Amino acid sequence: MSDLGRSANSGGRKRGLAANGLRLSALALALAAIGPMTGTPGAFVSPAQGDGDAAELPQPPADGIMGFVVEEFIPPIIDGMDACPDGPALKVRDAYLASLPADERQRLSLKENEKELTDLWRATAFGPDGSNVCSQPDMFDRPLIRTVQSSLAWGIDLDGDGGAGTGGSNGCAQQDFTSPAGEKGIDNQEYRAQGCKLEWRSASGERSDVSVGMKQFHASGEWTQVILLRGVDSLVRDDDVEVIYGNTPDRPYANSEGKFLRWGTFTISDAPPRHRNVLKGKIVNGVLTTEPKDIELTETWGQGGARDIRGNRTTYDFREGRLKLTFQPDGSLTGVVGGYRPLFDLIASPAIGGVGSHLVAGIDCAAELATIKHLADGLKNPKTGQCEGISSAQSIRAIPAFVNDVPKRPKTVAR
Repeated sequence: MSDLGRSANSGGRKRGLAANGLRLSALALALAAIGPMTGTPGAFVSPAQGDGDAAELPQPPADGIMGFVVEEFIPPIIDGMDACPDGPALKVRDAYLASLPADERQRLSLKENEKELTDLWRATAFGPDGSNVCSQPDMFDRPLIRTVQSSLAWGIDLDGDGGAGTGGSNGCAQQDFTSPAGEKGIDNQEYRAQGCKLEWRSASGERSDVSVGMKQFHASGEWTQVILLRGVDSLVRDDDVEVIYGNTPDRPYANSEGKFLRWGTFTISDAPPRHRNVLKGKIVNGVLTTEPKDIELTETWGQGGARDIRGNRTTYDFREGRLKLTFQPDGSLTGVVGGYRPLFDLIASPAIGGVGSHLVAGIDCAAELATIKHLADGLKNPKTGQCEGISSAQSIRAIPAFVNDVPKRPKTVAR
């Protein structure tokens, strides 16, 4: 691009910034650029779908500003049971039975011995000092749960080893995945650790309850995420794009089927409990990637209390996080956010549930934490040599929206 053209675009961006987000005058330009909305909001799109379609992409709005609301943020499960040839990870009752000699297992499985079996497996939730397996998982010694055996997974090559499985300079060696699109070196050990759990994958192999539950948190406004792009000169190639990725307190607009509607208006802010991440990105062949940087996103757990004042508040903490998103001809973005997550974060929800997670939901937090530690591959502690993080990825689908950027202003001191 010529200096004159870049200067003209720069002036347009400054005017857009002064308007603090997407202006209403940009609506007609954006609609004309995007063209017909042929996608199906809410339908699962694999993270790589649309790669190679850069020639079909429209021009971005004249001011270089584009906004999106995330309608799907879920673990990128590959459907089918090929990943879990031995079946789903066992719930506590079944894991207890499997640990017994065959004759005792057969005896306790009889209907007349059901109460005895229930008392026995429930007793495994407690330690002699009153501890329980979910509130104090480190105090229990449990075998590993069943994990993903397939070589395929969605995600990002976080350590840059290209599939060698070395973990890079700041990681621990683990077997890398290959994406279904053929990309080698995919780091997503969270998927290996949890991808056979019934909360993630049903007994028949399809995505399970976690996907439905996470959608509800986004629809309620508790976890709702937005993406704001600035300085976009082309959806095919652009070496310098500002990416603001974070949370909004605004609820998405939805139709009667619960599908998010396009062109809703949202405000992005870092006012607690929200998060606002500013990333440096580039576009190559229609794919937007960002440079590694820690990414934090709002996450709340529990069903009691009003929105935003729940006591059980944590974060999606992606260390060395990055986005890899593909522009689609229908105006949407699909792809993944990846990074290394602190190990305990993965069991934060059942740990908050305490002994009820074990007795009611059949979750063995100690076994899950042991498996996560066994597969940890990032954030190596230089003193201990142990990895304190695990590679992770979430599948993202985002649709066009108006996003107003209102970062928290520093407090002024009266003089």
